[in-house]
Amino acid sequence: MTLFWIITAGMILAALALLAPTLLRKLPTRSDTTEQLNVAIARERLAELVKQREAGDLSDEEFTQARHDLELALAEDLGENTPGESPPAAGGGRWALPVATLLIVLTTVPVYLHIGAPELIDPQASIAQADSAHAQIASAHNESGEAPPIGELVKQLRARMEADPTNAEGWFLLGRTYMSLRQFTDAVSAFERVVELVPEELTPLLALADAMAMRDEGQISTRAVELLERARSIDPNSISALWLLGMAAADRGDMAQALEHWERAYPLLGERPEMQKELAGLIRRAGGEPPQTAADLPSIIRSAAVAARSTPPTTDAAPAAEGPAIVVEVALTPALMERVAETDTVFVLARAESGPPMPLAVARHQAGELPLRITLTDAMAMMPALKLSSFERVKVSAKVSKSGQPRTQPGDMVAGDRLVETGNPPDSVQLVIDRVVE
Repeated sequence: MTLFWIITAGMILAALALLAPTLLRKLPTRSDTTEQLNVAIARERLAELVKQREAGDLSDEEFTQARHDLELALAEDLGENTPGESPPAAGGGRWALPVATLLIVLTTVPVYLHIGAPELIDPQASIAQADSAHAQIASAHNESGEAPPIGELVKQLRARMEADPTNAEGWFLLGRTYMSLRQFTDAVSAFERVVELVPEELTPLLALADAMAMRDEGQISTRAVELLERARSIDPNSISALWLLGMAAADRGDMAQALEHWERAYPLLGERPEMQKELAGLIRRAGGEPPQTAADLPSIIRSAAVAARSTPPTTDAAPAAEGPAIVVEVALTPALMERVAETDTVFVLARAESGPPMPLAVARHQAGELPLRITLTDAMAMMPALKLSSFERVKVSAKVSKSGQPRTQPGDMVAGDRLVETGNPPDSVQLVIDRVVE
């Protein structure tokens, strides 16, 4: 312990030795070289702005505003020192050195004793705490040395559902999580529990049929067809049910039935051109021709084309854009499940490690889509000059916003930030929303 305080005193003396020459010397008077230096700096900054505008990082409006601000700053600097005037030399800081010595000692020692860890000065205590920390880290990691937060999350949620088997929302979340992990057999089991609890709900019926199709490598079983027919009895214009029923009919060789389902689903995809294009290919391969406009269809289908909306997807396709692409997997801890509504807003964003607070990329979803797997790219930038490729390292974060606003407020739920190198991102960044903002 004595050695620690000796080292502390030596560090304080070393800091004072660095400050002493500055505090004791007399300040030189200002000369015209200051004006020349300000002008030179302004010219260099103006050249940088011109390069940024030519490179497309700044628009003409942004360039004009930045140049105007630079001219105002230069005029202000030059106005402080009119020709023929020079500020008088300032006296030395002879009293500053002893005052600084006293303040440093009276400030640092009490502050350290209050918020520091003086108990770690004891070598035996340090060793004991280190052993405890290593034990906690070892228990939190798997044999490969990597912490699998989503894998651990699944285990916790499964245990929670076994203890509360009538929680339909929990079983549905578990099934969605299994789907994101491509554990389709487990997903089928979880969705079966949901259908048993709420047999007349549309979404669980479609989710179970989809999970069965994925488990069976694209084959639509008799059980899945029964589920889809039940879904159609609830919503005759369910896009997912019509699509899958058409695939089941095509597998049986009944192309007429397949075309009937697909042609009914086609106009309902008016706001999803990519999916509509894919369905058009299926219709043509089945020997049909997709309707050109909604007017070609019966009136009951035309009205459905305006009102129908399908279940939102659980993933984001990566926008076609050059530059870095950061894949982010977001999940919710089971402990917060009951505090989140399906309509709460989920924000996934990236900010510069050190730089402007404005996000470089933002994705917005609903909590009902969790767990999420999305890709952040330059195409999601809020400003052309602020994007992922402009920074070497970014902080990736996620949160559930109760207000629907991007600004974090009390009651929002957040995940810990992850630091990512944009030039060499990992295969995926896993974020678990597990903390409530007080």
